[in-house]
Amino acid sequence: MKIYITTPINIPEIPREVEMESGTLRDLLIKIFSHVHFAKEIIDPKTGDFNDDSIFEARLNGVSYYNLPKGIDTDLADGDTITLSLIMLGGG
Repeated sequence: MKIYITTPINIPEIPREVEMESGTLRDLLIKIFSHVHFAKEIIDPKTGDFNDDSIFEARLNGVSYYNLPKGIDTDLADGDTITLSLIMLGGG
């Protein structure tokens, strides 16, 4: 199946589409983020799992994974679109 990935910012290491046999949103996020230079911010180095407190928000077909019935363990289907947004934090 082909999954499309969009981001509002350009991160060269993140592909625009990914081919997978099957899998969940978690599987996809681990696959695409495991090779980026800031992987430790997104993939827990102790468990190898996606860090729910990461600097990115993931949306599956426009719905935040927090609002999906199975959350990050939602099964993906051919043609799904994942939107990855950087969470900007400020403070002082």
